[in-house]
Amino acid sequence: MSSARSLAVLVCLVSFAVPPARAAERWIRLSTPHFEMYTTNGERQATAALQIFEQVRYFFLQNSSSKSAPDATVRIIAFRSEKEYKPYRLNGGAFAYYLRSRKVDYIVMQDISPEHYQTAAHEYTHLIVEHLGLKLPLWLNEGLADLYSSLEARGNQALIGRPLPGRMQELSEQRWLDLNTLFGVTEDSPYYNESDKMSIFYAESWALTHMLALGKGYQPAFMQFLGEAAARHPSAECLEKLYGKNPAQVMKELQRYVNQSSVKGAIYNVKLKSADLEPEVADAAPLQVDLALADLLASNKNTAAEAGARLARLAAAYPANADVAESLGYLAWQQGDTAKAKESFARAIEKGSRNPEMMLHDAQLLNASGTPPEQTIPVLEKAAKLKPADRDIWFLLGITEMNARQWGAALVALSHVDRVAPERAFPLFSAFAYCDVQLRRFEPARAMAGKAKQYAANSEQITQISNLLDYLDSVERSRPAVAPQESRSSAPPAGVPHEVPADRPLLVRTKNLQHVEAVAKSFECGGKTPRLHVIAGGREMTFELTDPTGIVVRNAPGGHFDFSCGMQKAFHVGVFYEPAPEGRKIDGTIRELAF
Repeated sequence: MSSARSLAVLVCLVSFAVPPARAAERWIRLSTPHFEMYTTNGERQATAALQIFEQVRYFFLQNSSSKSAPDATVRIIAFRSEKEYKPYRLNGGAFAYYLRSRKVDYIVMQDISPEHYQTAAHEYTHLIVEHLGLKLPLWLNEGLADLYSSLEARGNQALIGRPLPGRMQELSEQRWLDLNTLFGVTEDSPYYNESDKMSIFYAESWALTHMLALGKGYQPAFMQFLGEAAARHPSAECLEKLYGKNPAQVMKELQRYVNQSSVKGAIYNVKLKSADLEPEVADAAPLQVDLALADLLASNKNTAAEAGARLARLAAAYPANADVAESLGYLAWQQGDTAKAKESFARAIEKGSRNPEMMLHDAQLLNASGTPPEQTIPVLEKAAKLKPADRDIWFLLGITEMNARQWGAALVALSHVDRVAPERAFPLFSAFAYCDVQLRRFEPARAMAGKAKQYAANSEQITQISNLLDYLDSVERSRPAVAPQESRSSAPPAGVPHEVPADRPLLVRTKNLQHVEAVAKSFECGGKTPRLHVIAGGREMTFELTDPTGIVVRNAPGGHFDFSCGMQKAFHVGVFYEPAPEGRKIDGTIRELAF
């Protein structure tokens, strides 16, 4: 599937009175690496339903063109009856729905009986479409969700495309919409909200998507059709362009397609990890349930007031709870009150929150409001310790440290970003280049600037990086020739892939590298291990050179520098070092020197 920007979340919500936050039923919580489910259903039934979600996730992960699925945990609220579900229903005909909030992705279901497993796959498809950024027309979005809802696990394979009996019955009993009407249905349309009209819209959307995706003469161009539709080209125009047929012609073929004796399916390989099919199960604490339901209400503008009232009661009952403060922050953010959101997030951190996603969101709000970077950096550093593999955290930390003029620290943070989405390629590579320039690392700066130039997307970015390259040219002309630095990786390919390799290793092979700009004081070479003494920030620091030949040397002729023993004639040096263990009388071990 091709990617664009994000798909609009379902928003046709109705007002209703909401009962108390928690009924008397027993709630349990099940969790796998990718999902958490709160439900009043039994453990066995809930486990089987959760396994369906994992199977669908792996199908998309292994068979979509992007080879990606959301990393963030998806929260499933699964009720046991229509009565329980009714206060949280989106509209009169919605048996289940997907909702994306600032805090978490939700899938909400009336029940999880086996005959409704297709609904689970349907709603998770909506989530995948949202995260892939496909801006699809409503009929195609729902048609895809129905197509993939037919997923049927067969060992290490999955069958897609089995006819849906309910949809077939609706097509045989109801009057069809002409395709132009189908293509024009929006989230405000009666065909999407009124139960007596929704069924034919869904049935016809499924049938047309099935024919385009799997039908003879249509399947080869379907991926291109998705790309054209995601680019917001009218559906009728896409049909004409790719198939040379107008809506009336396609309608005739669709009617024949639905009435034929058999249809084509597709089989895909799906290899699941057994650990993902064995969820952890526990009784859900009352506070957990209250927060989960309040957060769900907070994601709906029509029930935000009720969510606020619930969260206020919880805050009074649990004044020291970080999760309650965090939920209040997300509610405020959802309502556009960023000042209150920042205050609530700060309280959550003070109360011991260990949620790195919330810390990342807090840092984004702090940066957007002009908060000095020195106040934002500790938040991001805490988040990075909690989730060291998160590229988004390291990216924002690096950019924030660069804005604080902490050049070496910024390079270390950005070096953790091993892959980057295309829209971040220019900011990443240009940040590398800019920090390298500030540290007088001119050859690495030129390599990174060259990469950034290839991903410049507008005239402002082109001008910015051209000016930097011009500056590097002037530096090159003004200094004597030196031996070449170590070679750099080749430039990115001309086409922009789904993700771009950052293609820059860590400065050294360690995750906790630190950096200071200093003035050399003395070099101690009489002991077992040489030591360099420098003045940095008004104090003396001492560093060991445990492996002098293994230290990376930047911006020195020939790529090396010889210290003489004793006091040094003052010169500037950038020291990249690994901090010493607590209790040692040195500051660290040198890994790199920049002159």
